[in-house]
Amino acid sequence: MKIKMGKPVCVYQGDVMEKLHWGFVQFPWLYNTADGNILLSIHCEDDAPFAIEGNKLCFKTSDGGKSWSVADADDVKKMGYATADGDMLMPKAFPVKSVKRMKQPKWFGNYRIPTDELLPQKSEDESSLPFPVAISTNVFGGFENLYYVDSLPDDICPKGLLFTRLKKGESEPREYEARVDWKHRLVRIYDPQVVYDSWKGEEKELLISSPGLYSGPRIKLGPDGKTLWIAEYKEGSDPETAAYTGKGGAYILKSTDNGESWECVSFIRYEGDASKDHFAYLRDGFSEPSIEFMADGTMLCLLRTCGVFGGTPEWGPTYLARSNDGAKSWSKPEYFKDRGALPQLLRLECGVTLAVITRPGIFVYASGDEGYTWDDGLEIMTDADRSVLGNEIPERPNFWQYAGSCCNCTILPIAENKALLAYSDFYYPDENGVKRKSILTVEITVEE
Repeated sequence: MKIKMGKPVCVYQGDVMEKLHWGFVQFPWLYNTADGNILLSIHCEDDAPFAIEGNKLCFKTSDGGKSWSVADADDVKKMGYATADGDMLMPKAFPVKSVKRMKQPKWFGNYRIPTDELLPQKSEDESSLPFPVAISTNVFGGFENLYYVDSLPDDICPKGLLFTRLKKGESEPREYEARVDWKHRLVRIYDPQVVYDSWKGEEKELLISSPGLYSGPRIKLGPDGKTLWIAEYKEGSDPETAAYTGKGGAYILKSTDNGESWECVSFIRYEGDASKDHFAYLRDGFSEPSIEFMADGTMLCLLRTCGVFGGTPEWGPTYLARSNDGAKSWSKPEYFKDRGALPQLLRLECGVTLAVITRPGIFVYASGDEGYTWDDGLEIMTDADRSVLGNEIPERPNFWQYAGSCCNCTILPIAENKALLAYSDFYYPDENGVKRKSILTVEITVEE
């Protein structure tokens, strides 16, 4: 078995990296459409909470990525993930909300007494937030208070999951909030400016993290052709015991009614391997999980770790877990590779499973035996210092200059043995040789 890459195709170019901040012309995401085309969405705003569903550009291909054109509004309405009945479902993040009207309770570590129950956490004062389950800090010096979703008022913390659905044969999608059975789900309430002192008591512009899905999780149709699956990540709270783990964890959701309702069926708790990762205890847990279904009836889950908000390096290892019982339980996650931002799993019809591992660099690994062994990998982008390719070469690059890409990739199958990969390149030359932030696609082919 051998995998190879075709010639990259430039879909879009923005301004030079020296003028654009992190988040602009980044985070490409591929979607199928109801009429058989492929759409590529590009983030064109700052990487900030208010921009989760912000300014995006969309491009369309009808030939598997060989050529691209600007997608119109009708094209965008058609993109998403197909359900068993042919509808197109698109997950969405709830808009960022301010909870400024809610008062923060004065509290310290000894506000509880032994007879208090941990649950429920609801406050008797409707204008006041309840006492948090826990509090954490980040590298910016900000406090992040953690709450159970069910303890907060509905108007600031919806209890379901947000989607749009384009029904088969229709032209206008509808937005709806799906019911979800997800016990002890946590959200963060935090100050985005990181300027307040928790003891001063003045009004603060507090934000709440999305209680639903983060923007962009891929919906996968299970082997039965009916069940829909989503792998999501949140602040770690065990659905069975309500225990706060102190680390992010992966949650596996499924729907048996075409996405009208969902159930959290399992939780993958963070367990770092300190023998292979010096920062294992400082990581913020598992994030950005990707699942895939194997021919032997098992499921794989590829998991990112990161800890940049806790002060660790930008890159962290990926872990791989396997389920033998339909995602009810998972093997202990095993160290997979030494990096992995937004890792991706994709099983092609030819029987080969691909794993996209990035940051720094972009690599595609292949397995022909249901993910038990993997090849040495195909290099799409080097993990060496790419800052020397810039228009202005820094004396000492920061990490983004060094990587020269956000390295957040997305991959879709386009044939039995082929996939389309989209990625960013901050140093791709235009017709005049000026290096500009660009979005590229490349065809990945598996050969016997």
